[in-house]
Amino acid sequence: MSTPSVPNGSGPLSTSQVLDAVAQFEALSTVIVENFEVLAPDHAHDAYKSIEKARKRLAVIDATYVETMKGRMPSAEHRKIAWLAQEMRISRAEARQRINVVGRLSRNVDPFAPANEDVRMPNLRQKVEEGVVGADAVSKIDKAVRELPATEHAQLSRLLDKHIADLVDKIRVDDLNKLPNRLRAMLGVDDPYTDEDRARKRSLKIGAQGPDGMSRLSGVVTPSFAAVLKRLQADHASPGGLLEEGADDQRNPEQRFHDAVEAAVNGGFQPGGDLQPARGTTSVVTVAHIADVAALAGVSLPDGKDFVLPGSGKAVSDAGVRISISQAVQQMVDRNSFLQVLGNEGQTLYFGRSRRLGTLPQYLALLGEEGGSSAPGMGTPGAMCDVHHVKSWSSGGGTDLDNLTLVDPGTHRKIDDARCDENAWWTLRPDEVPEILGTDEGDEGSGECEPASTNRVVWVAPKGKEGNRKAESNEDPDTFDSPGRWLRRKAREKRAGDTADGNGETGQDPGG
Repeated sequence: MSTPSVPNGSGPLSTSQVLDAVAQFEALSTVIVENFEVLAPDHAHDAYKSIEKARKRLAVIDATYVETMKGRMPSAEHRKIAWLAQEMRISRAEARQRINVVGRLSRNVDPFAPANEDVRMPNLRQKVEEGVVGADAVSKIDKAVRELPATEHAQLSRLLDKHIADLVDKIRVDDLNKLPNRLRAMLGVDDPYTDEDRARKRSLKIGAQGPDGMSRLSGVVTPSFAAVLKRLQADHASPGGLLEEGADDQRNPEQRFHDAVEAAVNGGFQPGGDLQPARGTTSVVTVAHIADVAALAGVSLPDGKDFVLPGSGKAVSDAGVRISISQAVQQMVDRNSFLQVLGNEGQTLYFGRSRRLGTLPQYLALLGEEGGSSAPGMGTPGAMCDVHHVKSWSSGGGTDLDNLTLVDPGTHRKIDDARCDENAWWTLRPDEVPEILGTDEGDEGSGECEPASTNRVVWVAPKGKEGNRKAESNEDPDTFDSPGRWLRRKAREKRAGDTADGNGETGQDPGG
């Protein structure tokens, strides 16, 4: 395989020569990938260092490509990122990094930057071309500059670029995370941020549970909070921290810190603690079927096999987090926790608690029987819901479990308790459907709703364009498989099957 010929002198390659070089590059990468394993360790190490140098150089190509394609890319920043990610089949994070470094590595002013903001760093580009640093280092440098006041970006870029060779040759890439402090020193500015600036940036986010039940925590904390966390880490996240004396600690540093934060939250955010829960408990409300509880004791119930809950062995908290039943039961012993056991019809058979607390027992029972908001299309966890009287208090509805339901605040504001406004939501007990709507549940005009035997709520949607009212149940995936709803649905299916076996008729599962 021949290499592209370079014209005598300093002239650039022709278009055909560049395209030929790219084709050869792709072909050579295939050869290397398919044969790299034949190299001995010493040769593999040397070769890999050469490959890494070439990989770092590609950041210049990334920047050049993005600049070249500016006419084809959308104008909005987030759309640029989406476009590049789609075209190149890369992640949005990778696309964002490639776009962000354009201004640093461009031979021209960043095409996406304001006309008066030149943030080019030619010396940094040279280091990339030499394979000293790559896109990750450029991204960290760019981020460090942009974290300082915008009025200083251009000045900082020029000042930093003068020292870039010494900087990238002497420190590790990860050390570039500390660059903002160095930049402030170079500017002679102690701290350009105010407490208000920092307060605006604070954030904390907990992600959705993954397939393994774990959730990702991310955010930005204030210096005062960081100081507390660091103090907590020093005091209780060292090897052996929070364990019995002499216990073998197999946790890594991140796991130890996790356990320390969890212990601190559990210690302060609880009944009797400095931070009081709104409903009297911060603990997991364990919701289980009687068969699951029996299984923990090694007992098999005769009809248990027909009512195995989805994700068997799982309990659900009032904030919608799923944990194992064994963990939840253990927590009931260790702290202020609750245990609710449901029968085959989703009704509460047992409700126990570790300590006597001033809470709403009805609310806690509703967690197991409904899981979250019962409003159609809503998956709001119970901890974020209001407790609503299905038949209003003013109309004679009692504060009894069969007249209560969980509802998200947004829908709660749209309910007409008097049941006079047909353009608002109504809530009915299943036994009220024939009287209020003039139809039986499940009739064609009324839509799907829960049978009266389930003792749960039926929602009547606002009048549609056709002028009819429709009774609905909640089919949202976040609450569809909550213990009580699942058991009621399973019981209906079983009854429908028994009916079919007996007289040839089949019932329909109305959901929820």
